[in-house]
Amino acid sequence: GDLVPASAALFVALDTDLGSAQWQAVDGLASKFPDKQKAVDSINQQLRKKGLDWERDLKPALGPELDVVTLDLAHPDETVAMMQPKDEGAFERAVKKGNAGDPSSKLVYEKFHGWTLISDKQSAIDAFRQASGAAKRTLSDDKNFSAAMGKASDGIFRAYVNGASVMAAARNFMGPDAGSYFKKLGTLDWLLMTLRAKSDGIAWDTTVHGTPGKAFKNVDVHASDGSLQKLVPKDALLYLAFHGSKGMLGGLGGNPILQQFGAKGLGDAFQQLGTILEGENAFYIRPAGTKDVPEVTFIAAPGGGVDGAAALDRVLNRFARELGGRPKRTTIAGVSARVIGAGPIAVRYANVKGKLIVTDLPSGIVFAQNGGKSLTD
Repeated sequence: GDLVPASAALFVALDTDLGSAQWQAVDGLASKFPDKQKAVDSINQQLRKKGLDWERDLKPALGPELDVVTLDLAHPDETVAMMQPKDEGAFERAVKKGNAGDPSSKLVYEKFHGWTLISDKQSAIDAFRQASGAAKRTLSDDKNFSAAMGKASDGIFRAYVNGASVMAAARNFMGPDAGSYFKKLGTLDWLLMTLRAKSDGIAWDTTVHGTPGKAFKNVDVHASDGSLQKLVPKDALLYLAFHGSKGMLGGLGGNPILQQFGAKGLGDAFQQLGTILEGENAFYIRPAGTKDVPEVTFIAAPGGGVDGAAALDRVLNRFARELGGRPKRTTIAGVSARVIGAGPIAVRYANVKGKLIVTDLPSGIVFAQNGGKSLTD
């Protein structure tokens, strides 16, 4: 952080100390899976294609941490990695071997105040050196960065995003007419993403810090209570739960990006979707047997007597021309359902026992209706 300008758009810190508590936890988790060695062998095979060996070439070259810095979101190619190799000679040999093994993606590197700057472009290293030398403040001096990283004391992966840079990039993309819309959204100070290994799994945490604008003045945040887990199959590969809030999408109807694409009726569409998402929600992905595509299912528990399927009908019917058709009635597991599209890109949805089920395969509705072994088991 002492060399990185405080204005940098993105700062990523990767733990490369394989003896750290985080990597020991990762190893413990991986050891629970019978295919761990297959994954290791596959990685080694890919490295050998580039003329590298993990134990001999890469492991000795690593330092305790690898940092990645993007100075400006408008110029993502000006990204550099920073590290302090454990063995300078091993690092130089590894880069030389890697460049020889894959000439199409050569790395360049340069020493800078005790750190090694790495990139695939010399121009990116030059830009970083110039920005670092001209910076009046660095990340180490920035209160936003200190506040953010203080919430992520450890982690395999920690990513800090400069809110001012994100807002500037969004304004530049959306044009001058978007100024009033941004005032309604509020301000973004910073965003932090952390990937942390725990004894029982991998945790992905995201923290957003800023000041909400008028678009969110009526939005109350509720924590998920996980009450829909019983509707999620035991063999789900991914499970996400969140709780909505009344009016949570009310401010999006005037989004200038969407308006630029000529979408009409956005205000009403977001209002309908908002009523569906006001309560507890869940999303999961699970393997689909012999099918090539997985089952992707969303579950909503709308409150206030809202008919979720009917609300979704209104949204899809409004955009029938853009979608290429209207939802068609069908029956799945004895339940009245709708389907829009065909083949692998069809979407099916139905009200099942007071919940709205939206899925790409009939099995999502079948499980909700007939039950079976769930995550709670």
